[in-house]
Amino acid sequence: MNRNALMYCCRSEKHIGNLQRSIELARKLSESHDVTMLIDEEGPVLVDVPESVQLKMLPAPPVDPDSNVFEFGRTEEFKASIIARRDLILEVLEELKPGVVITDNFPFNQQRLQGEVLPLIERAHNGIYGECLVVCTTDAIMVDESTNGENRADRAAGLLDKYYDTVIVQSDPVFARIEEFFKPRNALQTPLYHAGFVVPEQDTSGLDPADGSDSILVSAGDGRYGGVLFRAAVEAQKVLWPVSERPMKIVAGPRLPEEEWLDLCVRTKGAEGIVLTRLVDDMRTEMAWSRCSVSQCGYNTALNAATTQTPSLFIPCQDRQRSEQIVRAQRLVYWGGGRLLMPHHLNNASLAHEINQLLRFQPRKIRFDTDGAANTVNLIERAMHLSDIGSSSSHLSTDGRRPH
Repeated sequence: MNRNALMYCCRSEKHIGNLQRSIELARKLSESHDVTMLIDEEGPVLVDVPESVQLKMLPAPPVDPDSNVFEFGRTEEFKASIIARRDLILEVLEELKPGVVITDNFPFNQQRLQGEVLPLIERAHNGIYGECLVVCTTDAIMVDESTNGENRADRAAGLLDKYYDTVIVQSDPVFARIEEFFKPRNALQTPLYHAGFVVPEQDTSGLDPADGSDSILVSAGDGRYGGVLFRAAVEAQKVLWPVSERPMKIVAGPRLPEEEWLDLCVRTKGAEGIVLTRLVDDMRTEMAWSRCSVSQCGYNTALNAATTQTPSLFIPCQDRQRSEQIVRAQRLVYWGGGRLLMPHHLNNASLAHEINQLLRFQPRKIRFDTDGAANTVNLIERAMHLSDIGSSSSHLSTDGRRPH
């Protein structure tokens, strides 16, 4: 066993917020461990991976693992992909013989991919290559609208109790606790900690919005589900621009489907007051310099809004698999961190009206715990060296803090 080696299995990440959170944690872990991160082939296209983190690329599944795979040919292709990914993961485990194995979001989500990760955690837990700490990291908000949600929670709890040493939730418990959403019939026995939000180490304190742009920033994470919002924003700007002449910047994201991107290019060609781009260097800085922000309220966007205090309008995605955005947005609005327009109320007129209201809105300063990466590292370090992780690290909990 190489005690300093850490294997971080990120696997299939459909949401860029989860991916960025994982990359930031890996960067922090690399300060004290030799981190090898397993990630889907398309992942590095979306985010910058630090040089201190070694990447092992997993071939992307041929179909969405959370979809209903019913075509025989596609099902067989999916099974073959899982076997190939499993074999690669086990090769990395044998090569590294790590002292720590982390799986992100599993077994809470992506259970269709358990065929590739169960052999990993079984071998790590059983000490095939020496004593190994097995950790699960996840966000607190998980909205499961499937008909067998209770069975899924029970199955996840069973795997956690059987194979994992600890669960680390990357959320401030004042904002959201995992117990609100994860409710197996039998109480979880595995130690569980809320470490705080994971935020990239950036300093925007010196940024004065008065020195930045006067633009309206419109974004939707990686863009995969942003088409409806972007089209409404273009039409709303046609109403807003003649009155205010305030520019709008639409950041479409790398995963906006190509046909929707081309359609958006056509819609904005020659339009006054609209700047359209796929990517920006730093979304947090972009938001800090903007007059206001319109977004879907993904993990990173929500934290950017709270930490930069940019007046923000949240329009969560209506897709069932992204319904955690509604919960996140509602809670931020409760704390005074923004305004909310429900997706079924989104149209050209309602968006134009809400943007006008947003320009008069002053968000409250919210003090959530954003040391999630450092706290996670501390919890892992203490768990490695002390047998009683609960008594040694309970002071890291932020349960008693208030956001303002």
